[in-house]
Amino acid sequence: MASYDTKDFYDEKNGSPASSAVESSVEVGHVSGLKRRLPGFNFSLEVRQEPSSFAATKNASNADFDPIPPSKRTWNWGAYVAYWMADAWAVSNWEVASSIISVGLNWKMAIGACVLGNTIMGLVITINGRMGATLHTPFAVLARMPFGYYFSYFVVLSRCVLAIVWLGVQTTTGGQCMTVLLTAIWPSFANIPNTIPAGEGITTSGMCGFVLYFLLQIPFLCIPYTKVQYFFALKSFIAPIIFLAIFGSTLHKAGGTVSHSTVITQPTSLSGSALAWAFFANLNGVLGNYATLGLNIADFARYANKPSAQNVQAIVIPFIFTIVGLLGIFTAAASETAYGQVIWNPIEIVGLWMKSGSHGGRAASAFGAIGLLIVTLGINISANSISAANDLMSFCPKYINIRRGQLLAAVIGSWGFVPWKILASAAKFLAFLGGYTIFLGPMTSILIAEFVPHNPTQLPPTTSISTNPFVSCRSYYIVRRGNVSVPDMYNFHGIYRYSPRYATNWRAVTAFFIGAIPPLPGFVNNIVAAGMGKTGVSLGGQHLFNIGYIYSFVSAGIFYWGFNRFFPHTESIMDHAETGEDAIAANDAKNVQERRASRADRKQSVVSTFFEV
Repeated sequence: MASYDTKDFYDEKNGSPASSAVESSVEVGHVSGLKRRLPGFNFSLEVRQEPSSFAATKNASNADFDPIPPSKRTWNWGAYVAYWMADAWAVSNWEVASSIISVGLNWKMAIGACVLGNTIMGLVITINGRMGATLHTPFAVLARMPFGYYFSYFVVLSRCVLAIVWLGVQTTTGGQCMTVLLTAIWPSFANIPNTIPAGEGITTSGMCGFVLYFLLQIPFLCIPYTKVQYFFALKSFIAPIIFLAIFGSTLHKAGGTVSHSTVITQPTSLSGSALAWAFFANLNGVLGNYATLGLNIADFARYANKPSAQNVQAIVIPFIFTIVGLLGIFTAAASETAYGQVIWNPIEIVGLWMKSGSHGGRAASAFGAIGLLIVTLGINISANSISAANDLMSFCPKYINIRRGQLLAAVIGSWGFVPWKILASAAKFLAFLGGYTIFLGPMTSILIAEFVPHNPTQLPPTTSISTNPFVSCRSYYIVRRGNVSVPDMYNFHGIYRYSPRYATNWRAVTAFFIGAIPPLPGFVNNIVAAGMGKTGVSLGGQHLFNIGYIYSFVSAGIFYWGFNRFFPHTESIMDHAETGEDAIAANDAKNVQERRASRADRKQSVVSTFFEV
């Protein structure tokens, strides 16, 4: 069991022999060590450190990686509504029913899968978000609590790669919007000779749009996390207007009806167990759509001004995602009559508005493309770049903060993974990304089982687990129940090291593999089948993968609870929470005063004030 006071925090950082032997303490508002100044720029390779950090050395944390101080907890319930409005109104969510209908389910069952899947994921996200809203620490730090320090890097890397890849994929979608915009303004843009080989999956004009969109999103990635909710609010206003305009114009062109479309009239072509497993497979796909954020929602919940602010997500997520899915279905149905074919991609519909060649059609197409550009920018920030930045920051916090992490992720995702080629031809890779939920499910349930908060009658601070076995067996049957030590999460030799040599919690690792391994054959089969191949995986193995997220989530959580119930790590179980809130608040008040004094001494432009963290 650990116990800390404010003095311990500062002693560990500035006075311990281990830390002082490596580095000297960090002065308030400054960095020490390696610096490189460029003429005309106030730039340092090392990022800003907070003197209140619980980390023993500045190699282990920075101002963005530390718990969010009270002055920067700026997200209320409205900010989370805006966040999910920014996330839900996206091309991918608009098209989500297309794959469900294509396997033989009717549109009503497609909506049923969306409603059920998003309701489940809304609950998962809200429950897991409670941890970040209470402790105000990022997912990469919280993962150390159940997994130990070393294995937590595997967990973080697993999430980081997905975020970076999808950032690149969304950048490709944004490039398509940019291409439509440029064609609407200059119709001759569509006639640019293509000099890129056909096998690359992109044309010269498409590459121009991609590059311009990539450059456009750079300043938006620099918006500080304390102010990005205002951009989400802007998108939550613009996005519905754009998508409703796409729906309205298509419905009007179709004569005001969708009842004659095959999207609506097509009956379910499956029956019996085949129908049930097809439904579960698509439910699993819906769950996988946001399983990533289900794992790392703490990266956003940590900005909450109070723990209950993020609870609204449980209602907003199923509601708004269902509306977007319904509009996507009805628009696709109307497009069959309006344009002679079923069109799921709203970008394609916006591009068709200019086919008449009229000034009005081109203007409508241009404004529609601008709206979709804002939509794509919003989802790239909300779902991908901030998540990737927090993960990258955990590997090198001395030199990477959230802003640098976002820019680095954008470069890697947009150019390193060649996302336009992924969308054009890599069916196996897309199947891999979609099926990766079998690894995210157990990680999420283990994290949730680790923390689940409650408000029990507090035991005296002197009561330890080793002297009170009853506490070990009964009061902590869901592992810690919120009684955790935030300082120890930043201390590599703290109570969450578990093993002196391996710094890994075998209980979490074993539970993870119990959840992830059984659906693995079906996962492999899904990838091979996407490439039109066949495997010898049994029907049972395929069916297990069809419920892969649910199985892996439930089984890993149960086994992790069981391991901690019968083989508890008593050294890390506490009878009260140690958040270090007093030290964080005291230092935050001091920093706020210093920032105000600094602003009073110098005149700042509106732009510099907006981009200041």
